[in-house]
Amino acid sequence: MQDKRYIICGNAPTDGIEENPDRDLRLRLWGKDGPDKITLRIEDIHKKMSKDVPDSFQDLLEIATYVYSADQAIPRGADDVDSFGHGWRRDLHFIIPVRKPDFWNGDDIHQALRSTLGFLSDDNYHFEFVKLKEAQAFQGYLDFNDDGRLLGYPEQVVMFSGGLDSLAGAIDEVLNEKHRVVLVTHKSTPKLNKRHRRLEKMIADKAGENAPLHIGVRVNKNKGLNYEYTQRSRSFLYVSIGATIAKMLNLKSVRFYENGVISLNLPVCAQVVGGRATRTTHPRVIRGFQEIISLVAGEPFTIENPYIWKTKAGVIEVITKAGCQDMIAASTTCTHTWEMTNHHTHCGTCSQCIDRRFAMIAAKADQHDPVEDYKADIFTQSRSKDEDKIMAAAYLERANQVRDQDDITQFIARFSEVSRVFRYLNGNPGSVAQKVYDLYKRHAKEVCEAMDTMVARNITAIRQRTLPGDCLLRTVYESGSVISVPAIPVEQKQPDNYFRKRGGVWAARFNGNAEVLVTGVDKGAEYINFLLARPNKETSVYEIVCGLAINTCNTFLNSDETEDGFQVTQGVPLGDTGFVADRKAIEQYREAAHDLLREIEDARAENNAAEIQRLEEEMAKVTTAINEAVGLGGKLRKSNDKRKNIRDAFRNAVNRAITYLEKYDKPLAAHLKESIKCGNEPVYRTEEEIVWEVRPIVNE
Repeated sequence: MQDKRYIICGNAPTDGIEENPDRDLRLRLWGKDGPDKITLRIEDIHKKMSKDVPDSFQDLLEIATYVYSADQAIPRGADDVDSFGHGWRRDLHFIIPVRKPDFWNGDDIHQALRSTLGFLSDDNYHFEFVKLKEAQAFQGYLDFNDDGRLLGYPEQVVMFSGGLDSLAGAIDEVLNEKHRVVLVTHKSTPKLNKRHRRLEKMIADKAGENAPLHIGVRVNKNKGLNYEYTQRSRSFLYVSIGATIAKMLNLKSVRFYENGVISLNLPVCAQVVGGRATRTTHPRVIRGFQEIISLVAGEPFTIENPYIWKTKAGVIEVITKAGCQDMIAASTTCTHTWEMTNHHTHCGTCSQCIDRRFAMIAAKADQHDPVEDYKADIFTQSRSKDEDKIMAAAYLERANQVRDQDDITQFIARFSEVSRVFRYLNGNPGSVAQKVYDLYKRHAKEVCEAMDTMVARNITAIRQRTLPGDCLLRTVYESGSVISVPAIPVEQKQPDNYFRKRGGVWAARFNGNAEVLVTGVDKGAEYINFLLARPNKETSVYEIVCGLAINTCNTFLNSDETEDGFQVTQGVPLGDTGFVADRKAIEQYREAAHDLLREIEDARAENNAAEIQRLEEEMAKVTTAINEAVGLGGKLRKSNDKRKNIRDAFRNAVNRAITYLEKYDKPLAAHLKESIKCGNEPVYRTEEEIVWEVRPIVNE
């Protein structure tokens, strides 16, 4: 975890803390513009909605805005955002002025905030609430617009991001159920404004008199406060806005629409857990939001996700069955909005894009989702980043694993994380477990059938072998392709410590932490695997490198290394490990040169041209030998030390693998650094015995 960071908000006093301008963060919602100023605007509010907003809701909205802004302003650390490593988790201490400090400093709300936000964003939160001295009128956050429709009394507040799931939810509410609805959108980037307006108009055109009211919310701040892109606390701001608007309308619930596979978001590997997995609508988060809002409201308040038991393909069917398939192309699912252009509205590499594209094909609706809108085709184009390759392959492999399981016990044993959500879902644990299992089985079937469809569509390119080597289709039909994550026998309990090969990729786990897939550093991974399998046993580096100790290493050793290692282990001397020639030999060369000079003079006296030529050629060889053996100042030259080359190559390969691991599991990398000694006889040695599983898993 990172060191403690203070976030001092508004006019909060700093008594008792030692300010450090280089580390502490100041944020203000009010006052003059400046680098610490953030602006909250709620657009298209009707005047009759704005009255009687309780102080506790005004506080909630400001707290959520500060939390969201700090989340973006404080980076998780360089390129380590995809890991659970040291720099990923932050220790955030907020000092926030509020209208009701006694309420916010209460144990119940304090615990609810810390627990929910901690799980949501993977950070540690601490809050200190102080009395707000100069409160701004709540109307200062509102942009009024009474030109829009507000017929009758709205019945439901629906969070509307403009993605497929929230679009289907809006269609369900407005067109299918005929509810009077307020759609609330957090406008995180102006790039999506046109697309939101287009969807709003398309829904309104079909709804007629029942067109929903659409309220947008913006949080603007200085560019210097935008470092972190993960924004995992965004849904706290989102639900706080929705709940405040619901309170304005005397409503007591807010609805998110998100398919269950994305909401539960079972991790597939460490890389996915850290940077790409989100918990925006995870059942535990939804339950936490409900507890927070109910405490703020002083009465029960409901946060719902009606699509928790739907897959993405099921969501798309809601849209197509309602005759709204023309809206699909205007929706935006991609999480990498910074890559969005007029030509490519989706990156094609993030988890959301992958799930959307598979679901479109499974729902037979991909003709409404132009492939040209994707910067990279999910199935047929190359992926340059290892994380992107792993993401796509792991997504597919998880579907393969779930599809092959026969009962719920196997499923829970393989994905133990799923058991953590049962108590946050309505129903008894047994029926909830069955529903989760059915959901993932259905999703696995859809993914596998979509893949079969894409294989059939591209069968000519597959036969002609024209697809790039690291595209997703080739990971399906080539077992030796770039990234392959074969199934693990479900009945096998995973050990706490393993470093082994699974099919075409190395997998590592340390102290029961999340698994790390190791790619691009195969040679170093092979060496580490060899050493872990022989703890405390020193082994000649030349034996390891030449392949006599590692049965499979000949597949990746280059011929020079193999030959050199063989020479050492068989007692055949390498080219030389000392001087090219010793001083005695050089003296002999010099004596030979003097003799040749005398012979050349005799041959010239006899005018024997042929003999002169022979002697001069011999003289040239002796001179060359002396020059190769003696350097500047008469120092003897050394021949290349091939033994050193081998030791260096071994050490460099191991270090490259450890550096890779450091990005995803710092404790594992630190342990290997401390325990592996290189040199002539590398060894893995620890003070306390650690049992490693190193046997490979062969894909069955």
